[in-house]
Order: sequence, then C-alpha cells, then structure tokens
Amino acid sequence: MKKTFILIVLGFCVFLTNAQDDEIQTLFGDRPFRISGFGGPFMTFSTLDGEFAHMMGGGGGVLLGDFFFGGYGLGLTNNIPYAGTDDEISFGHGGLWLGYNYMSKKLVHPSFHVQVGWGEIRQRERYGGYTDDGDNIMVITPTLEVEMNITRYFRLGLGGTYRSVMFVDAEGYSEKDFSGPEVLLSFKFGWF
Repeated sequence: MKKTFILIVLGFCVFLTNAQDDEIQTLFGDRPFRISGFGGPFMTFSTLDGEFAHMMGGGGGVLLGDFFFGGYGLGLTNNIPYAGTDDEISFGHGGLWLGYNYMSKKLVHPSFHVQVGWGEIRQRERYGGYTDDGDNIMVITPTLEVEMNITRYFRLGLGGTYRSVMFVDAEGYSEKDFSGPEVLLSFKFGWF
C-alpha cells in the first residue's frame, strides 16, 4: 500500500510538472502580452545606377508580442562612380522600422516589416571630402523575410525587399537609379 501511494504521488508530480506551461496565465485573455527587445547588424545586396551595391547597417526594436517598432540605419560600403565622374556616390538612410513576426515560436517563420527613412545622396571625391551639399531623400523599404531561430536569443534572417527612393534631385540621377529590389541578410540578437 505504501509503495502504491508513493508511485501515485510521484506520477501526480510528474503529471503536474509536464502540465505546467511556460507562459503566464491571466484573467483577461489566455495569451500573455510580452515586451522585449532585439538589435543587430544587417546587410543588403542590390544595384545603384546599374552597379553592384552592398549596404551595411543595423537596427533594433521593441517587441510587443509579435509586433515590433524601432529604428535602423544603412549606408553604402562599396565604391560606385558618381554620374560618369572620377568621384564616388555616398548614399545612406535611416529612420523608423515597423514589423510583424508571424508564428515566431516556430523554428522557421516569416517576418513582414517596413523601413521608412530619410537620408542623402552625395558626390564624394575619391581621396577627400564632398563636392556638394547633398541631396535629401526619403526611402521606403517593404520586406518579406524568412527567419530561423538559431537559439532563444539569436535569429538569422534572409529576405527580399524593394527600396523605393523618392525626391531625388542629384544631378545626373533620377529615382529609378536608386530604387530597386534587394536581398537582405539579418542577424538579430535579443529576448525573443
């Protein structure tokens, strides 16, 4: 009888341990509202004025459940000739970053986000300063990304974006020279 009682108690304890959920239960709604954050570097690969362009930057945000908002910054890293001169293009932008991670608890899941930013295009001398005051622009970049949860604190993402650049007044250029599709590679570190 004593052994049976001990086995029942142990079985009940195992049942309770397995039945516990990691998420906290609340009076209003069965799903808790989590606030956390993330940040990290990312890069894009595309073209500017018909030339290969590599842009590097980073960003971070506050996660409100599966939604996030934050900021980003991105700049051109390779040398591209400026409108047929010996000078180079200087191009960068930064601003707001808003998005949604769909089914983010799954190993591989989609993420939808948009970056809305401001920046400038400038003509930079190859070995010196700038030859102009710069052209202020606005950039909108909607993105569809596939993320993989490498660890609980690190996600790797690969996606496709379209960089839409507006208000280009730089001499020799139009908006279509800076707008176009991109491939995105992201590294996100945080509390997911």
